[in-house]
Amino acid sequence: MDRKLYELKINPSIGMDVNVISIVDSPAVESSFLAFSKQEKKETFAVANEDRMELIGVAMIPDKIIPRYDEVSREEYDVFFSKDTIRTIAQNYFYSGYQHSINLQHSDTFVNAHVWQSYIVNNAMGMSAPHGIDAVDGSWIVGVQLDKSDKSAQKLWQFIKSGKFTGFSVEGYFINHLTQNFNSQLSLEQEIDNALKALNTKK
Repeated sequence: MDRKLYELKINPSIGMDVNVISIVDSPAVESSFLAFSKQEKKETFAVANEDRMELIGVAMIPDKIIPRYDEVSREEYDVFFSKDTIRTIAQNYFYSGYQHSINLQHSDTFVNAHVWQSYIVNNAMGMSAPHGIDAVDGSWIVGVQLDKSDKSAQKLWQFIKSGKFTGFSVEGYFINHLTQNFNSQLSLEQEIDNALKALNTKK
């Protein structure tokens, strides 16, 4: 049986968007971030007192097939994001003020950190991926800084340096909504129409 493939999109006007970046041990994009120190502008695993506690890496890669599993139907399927959708997600992330929405392992544990760098890879414009990271045009690169004064962030930084956590992963309401209902065979437009009807009913 062929695996089902779904293109994921967002619609911020009805609350369907990506609103969290997660620091994880196994990123769906299969790309690890780099950890930078104040003194060396290269990948480093040595913990120093003057570390900036900064990370930079890939948050999303266009057209990359990401395997998923529905626990209810026990079916495996695949999803992907287009270049246009990733650009919209990156823009909306800042427009909506989600820069401080950083959690750990897609849990309710939020990290005292913020996104301070963000751009879409475009080699023709000279906006390439950081050295040491392989990312195609249209990929979303983010830089995250952990709060140096926060003890929990300091502890997390130790785990990052040891290789326990290796990359970024995004999450949002619409991604979960589509995943839970992928067997309904509804088009994206029908899914949005149903969501709008549900919101109007609550008013």
